[in-house]
Amino acid sequence: MVAATFPHEAHRMSLLLAIGLAATLPATQTSYLPAGEGQRVALHCIAPDGPVRHAALFVHGASFPTMLAAGFEFAPGDSWMGFMARRGFLACGLDFLGFGDASRPPAMDAAADKAEPVTRAPAAAKQIALAVEELRGKRHLDVHLIAHSWGTIPAAEYAAEHPGKLASLTLFGPVVPTGASETAQAKAWWNITAQERYRQLLFEDVLPKGLRLIEPAVTQRWAKAFDASVPHVQGDAPGALRIPAGPSADIPAAQAGTYPYDPASITAPVFAVYGDYDTVVNDSQAAAFLRRFTASPLMWRLRIDHGTHVMHLERYRHSLYRSVAAFIDAAEEARP
Repeated sequence: MVAATFPHEAHRMSLLLAIGLAATLPATQTSYLPAGEGQRVALHCIAPDGPVRHAALFVHGASFPTMLAAGFEFAPGDSWMGFMARRGFLACGLDFLGFGDASRPPAMDAAADKAEPVTRAPAAAKQIALAVEELRGKRHLDVHLIAHSWGTIPAAEYAAEHPGKLASLTLFGPVVPTGASETAQAKAWWNITAQERYRQLLFEDVLPKGLRLIEPAVTQRWAKAFDASVPHVQGDAPGALRIPAGPSADIPAAQAGTYPYDPASITAPVFAVYGDYDTVVNDSQAAAFLRRFTASPLMWRLRIDHGTHVMHLERYRHSLYRSVAAFIDAAEEARP
């Protein structure tokens, strides 16, 4: 298990990024996988410009989809998915039902109190299974699963229920037990405006005064892209975006210690990575959380300084990218 911090590296990363982006990648391709009852999930993939090593499958968190997370381009070709494609991976990101380019269940169009929370973790784990089957079963690629925030819950559930199907499991900003009391979430969806969600990404109430970590490209383009990614429903408040409430039910349950999976059933290498300003997980919580993964053959734990819960959208995101890539390399080297 590893616990460490990273130094500031903005100038070095800028140089490396300029060199790395010199190689043009193929355009992102989106395919749709049937998810039953007329629904479909979206799988966005960037192929490497050369031989494919394996697949890196990203799953998003509770409120915004893949192309605003691992797929968000800070400049042409500069995304976390693009970074992994340049390392020889077929880099894919999954949109769960109700998010991004996936279809929206009928409950998302009805009144919020008329249905159970949409896209709970067990349903999301089945959607991950669709993507893994596409990559592993049809394209014959080993799959390294990289999940963020709420997405770590269905990702770990998938890993527990399908031993041997994943080459590794990365839990970025994992939702861990905190001793909090579980709060009930009975609505199908909740809403927020794009600008409100953008302001939350700044973590101004968490970061020291004067420290701003969010990337300028996020400030310039993210909120507009988020607003365009969600249908506006007539009769809702101006700018209000309907978000599936399943994650909002799963997170407090997990923080209260109730998970839909047994971590001792996970046989894949596991990496927990987070920033020093993450409000969802800290060092002691992450260490205690990882101790439950008793069947994992390889476990890393890493805190990266100068990062919040959305470090993948921040100034030192390349420390995150490179750390996850190093773990994947170690997981591959450790395979029998």
